[in-house]
Amino acid sequence: MKKLSLSLLGSAMLMLASPATHAQEYMFTYSKLYTQLKNNNKEGHDDVKVGVFFVDSKTKQLCEIEKAWMEKEEHYEEFVIPATKELPLPVDKNLKSANPLVFVHTPKDTRCDYSLVVMTKKALQGNVSYEQLVPLMPQMQILLEDLGGMFAGWFTPEVQGVTMEFADALNDTITFSNGTEKAIVGGKVQVALSEIGEGGYMVLPEATTRVLPYLPNVTK
Repeated sequence: MKKLSLSLLGSAMLMLASPATHAQEYMFTYSKLYTQLKNNNKEGHDDVKVGVFFVDSKTKQLCEIEKAWMEKEEHYEEFVIPATKELPLPVDKNLKSANPLVFVHTPKDTRCDYSLVVMTKKALQGNVSYEQLVPLMPQMQILLEDLGGMFAGWFTPEVQGVTMEFADALNDTITFSNGTEKAIVGGKVQVALSEIGEGGYMVLPEATTRVLPYLPNVTK
């Protein structure tokens, strides 16, 4: 049985290459990633996607990607890494056939684990209503099950809300329309739809950096 979590660490094989002078270098084949990333092209995932990140094995914080590129013989393409620290891999059948090597440099002396996550395509900010979040739940559920394979639907916990992450390990609070509050600790907070309530909303102190599923039944 394949256990699913918010961050599917180790879901693809990585090879730790000889470290570069100022970075750890990770190398893997594009085809390994395509198996999961191709789910982003399926219909019904309008608001969510599969994202690729690297996470510090000790602190569990996102690792900086200092440099990343693909190469195949004389062909070379470097990626522009966004502020979200996501590895922006294209989803392309032709690339799968060519199967280039993908290289990622992270900070020296930091062990970073490959992390595959289900996340929203857009950030949340300001007033976020119950009705705004409701359509995300089934999309996240289906995408998690697609990643898990044929029988994942039997074992994947039900998505009951969102896990929101904020920049710079933010410590703050979100406020609900019913007058209650919930703390953001170390840049993360988990909110079930039931906490907002039908017709209600929550107020965020700033825009999110990532919005992942909230699976209450998964052991952290």
